[in-house]
Amino acid sequence: MKNKKRRIIFDGLIILASIIVAIGLSQSPYIETLVSWSKGCYAVASFAAGIFFTSAFTTAPAIAVLAKLTLTYNPFVVALFGATGALLGDLIIFSFIKNHIREDIAYFLSKAKSKRIRHILEHRFARWSLAFLGAIVIASPLPDELGLALMGLSNVRTSRFALVSFSFNAIGILFIAFIARSI
Repeated sequence: MKNKKRRIIFDGLIILASIIVAIGLSQSPYIETLVSWSKGCYAVASFAAGIFFTSAFTTAPAIAVLAKLTLTYNPFVVALFGATGALLGDLIIFSFIKNHIREDIAYFLSKAKSKRIRHILEHRFARWSLAFLGAIVIASPLPDELGLALMGLSNVRTSRFALVSFSFNAIGILFIAFIARSI
């Protein structure tokens, strides 16, 4: 229990540091340099930023990079390549989470005194709702891990997950572009 608390505090500090770095990067000339350096290959920069857009530890700097890229280049192209990178990152995390989440939930349900939780999770509407909530989290600038866990619980097929991940990450990146261009 003590180790779990330490790990949560450590992870929280890393996320906080990530946000501070993102704010610093957005105020510094480094992202401008990256954007001007990537002139011919902004698609690669968008793809790489998309990969980092998925993790709790790298979301904030990735948002800063994607926002700057959408100010210079076509936001739809940045969203296309960024969402492709995010899909790759999500697929890696999803394959890990999906298998481990199922095992953890099966263990939890076997230890639960009430069969009610198992019955609720087996209900089709509950699985659909979990998948929908997971997709909303993926579209938001929040880290994708929570959304991926919810989708893993919903037992969604990988092919459907890929379509949802790509689409909702593209929407999220376009939303970032909209905010960056309106500020």
